[in-house]
Amino acid sequence: MAGRDGGAVTVVRAVRVWPVAGQPAGLPEGLPDAVAAVAVTPAGPGWPEHRTRFAIEVVGDGVSGWHAPVGEGVARLVVDALADGLVGHDAAAPRKLGYRPRTGRHQQGAHARQAVSAVELACWDLASRASGRSVPELLGGTVRARVPVYASALGLDPAHPEAVKAAAWIAEQGVWGQKWPLTKELLRQGPRAVARVLGALREAAGEGRFMVDGLRRCRLDEALALMPVLADLEVAFAEELLEPGGFAWSRVRAAGAGVPMAAGEHAVDEHEQTRLLVGGAVDVWQTDPGWSGGLARSLHTVEVAADLGVATFPHGDRLWASLALAGACCRDKVPAVEWHLTLEPLRQQVFVEAAVVEAGTLPSAPGAGLTPPPVTTSPLPVWAVGP
Repeated sequence: MAGRDGGAVTVVRAVRVWPVAGQPAGLPEGLPDAVAAVAVTPAGPGWPEHRTRFAIEVVGDGVSGWHAPVGEGVARLVVDALADGLVGHDAAAPRKLGYRPRTGRHQQGAHARQAVSAVELACWDLASRASGRSVPELLGGTVRARVPVYASALGLDPAHPEAVKAAAWIAEQGVWGQKWPLTKELLRQGPRAVARVLGALREAAGEGRFMVDGLRRCRLDEALALMPVLADLEVAFAEELLEPGGFAWSRVRAAGAGVPMAAGEHAVDEHEQTRLLVGGAVDVWQTDPGWSGGLARSLHTVEVAADLGVATFPHGDRLWASLALAGACCRDKVPAVEWHLTLEPLRQQVFVEAAVVEAGTLPSAPGAGLTPPPVTTSPLPVWAVGP
């Protein structure tokens, strides 16, 4: 069936929610020895949204779009607040999605934005499969077929005696760079311990780029004391040492240590994204298409960041969407996408085909759609809206 312009009809006829497997306990199989030796068991299986997970299907005329995984709270919001208004929407017009009717009181906040993001990403998947064009093409044109990744070592213990070997192994993989966590124990021991531990990792990384993530764990005094250490390590950026955008954040940036400060993945609402970017609160922007409102919104913030001279490093939680975003942008706008060394193999178990890093890069899009189809665990959906 074709539309009036000769293109494929991408009107959403129904919305369905299917169960997928929960995140398995423990580390993924097949980790390289150097990584497995210092890996920390993921906490995800202990979280309700990881134990019970679902896939969102938007059904078109003879073709469907998918997004997975989402937790039960997000799935319920899709069904209760968005699905009725989504039926009849043209998936090829993503910027009109925000004007579709919504029901209920839960219109803002993290879960609401994840629900909006989920259906927006599923619509991109539908539009791509219906048109036979990749998502980067639909976003404006494929700038690059493969995208560099940086290795996130947040699932590794930086103080482990074998961590230096892990850092050296990462450097050998040809990735854009590597990012290590500032653990609670390291922060407790003070700047000298941070300098000693991260200094050894920095040396093992060689000429490769080196980043740190504070996971919002620092107090103001700790962050101020750390800035000279991070400057000496020549970190490419320091991510979320503390809560972005507030007084403490501004005080640390004003200290003038020359360390680029990164944030944005947790800025789920549009006004917060705008405040951080236009207010000049960040040196590096990190958007997550699965949390920010979807690909169209993420592309907008990437362009705003580029106009301000700020590079974007998409968060890796929704890897395929981040890759599509990067595939439609030049390397100055999006230098690399995050690849979590221990969590991403677990995330990829949801799909019929897993992403595999080769020579430090990933393809910007699969053969069709935004993601490979998810592996559902039931012959029937758990919820359905529409015929």
